[in-house]
Parts: sequence; structure tokens; C-alpha cells
Amino acid sequence: MPESIGELRQRLEDSFQKLALDSPELGDLMRLLVPEFQVYLVRLLDGGHPLPRAKVKLTLDGIYPDAALVPGLSDILTRELTLDLFKPPQREHIRVEAVRLEAEHGQRDIAAMLIEKPTQTAVQDALNLDRKMKAMGLTSPYILLTEPLADYGKLCRYKNPKYSFQPREGYIHPVI
Repeated sequence: MPESIGELRQRLEDSFQKLALDSPELGDLMRLLVPEFQVYLVRLLDGGHPLPRAKVKLTLDGIYPDAALVPGLSDILTRELTLDLFKPPQREHIRVEAVRLEAEHGQRDIAAMLIEKPTQTAVQDALNLDRKMKAMGLTSPYILLTEPLADYGKLCRYKNPKYSFQPREGYIHPVI
């Protein structure tokens, strides 16, 4: 059993360095460390493209076969993580900073102050996104997509009468 976090980290690094990137053993190790990996689509409240997000269960006790013999160790070494598999759109990326600066400055000044140097329109979109998010009582500007989008022109297949959208049997929507 690991005596410290440093020892656990070193053992993980040693395990990864021994394996080639395309080896089946690396896949086996990754399945031990990440037994659950779900990818689903989200979208900003104000529209835009569907974006992939993953919910991952990370179990660092996977490299210690005897970890199950120590009570509570698995709980300490297991975490559920949400990973964004995309670069956020500019209006979401600058949203928090733009809202912070809004009390003291105008939109043009905010656009000039931000590192990304967005346009005034991008700042306005970020502030509108934040207002919409707060009006709906949400803490995240992303919503889970559970069905085809009616207002997204690139996904028109669902309009065909022969098409039907049905989740797989037993599928449970992840909690964002």
C-alpha cells in the first residue's frame, strides 16, 4: 500500500513509463484506472454547437491489487470528474471576467481590458449569457442535450418521418 501521495504518484508514473502507447497492456491499465467513461453532449443556453463532455470515474487504487483489503482506501482514491472535451466558445470563456468588470466599466472598456481582446459584441454576448443563466437559476451555462435540436440546421435527419430518436435500453442520463 502507498505510504504517501508521492509514492502513489511515482508508482503511477512508473507503470505508465513501462508501457508503449499502443500496447494492449496500456489499455488494460487505463481500464483499471478509469472503469467508467461516459461522453454526452451539452450546449450553451443561448445556442451554438453541441459540445462533448465526459463524466469519468477515476480509481487510483486500480494499480494496487490488495487495496480492497484496506477499509475505506477505495473511497479515498476514487473520484468522479467532469471533463470538457472542447474549448469553450469565447462568450463563455470571457463571461466571468466580463461580469466582474461590468460594475465599473462599459462594454468597450471591458473588451479592451480583457486578455483575449474580444469585440464589444462578444462582451455583450457574454453578459447576456450570464443574465440568462442567472434568470434560469443555473450555476453552469451548459445544458444537457437529450434529444435532437430543433433549431440546429446541421442535424436535420430527425425531420425525416422514418427517423426516431430513442435512447438505448437501460441508459441513464448523467447528472451534470
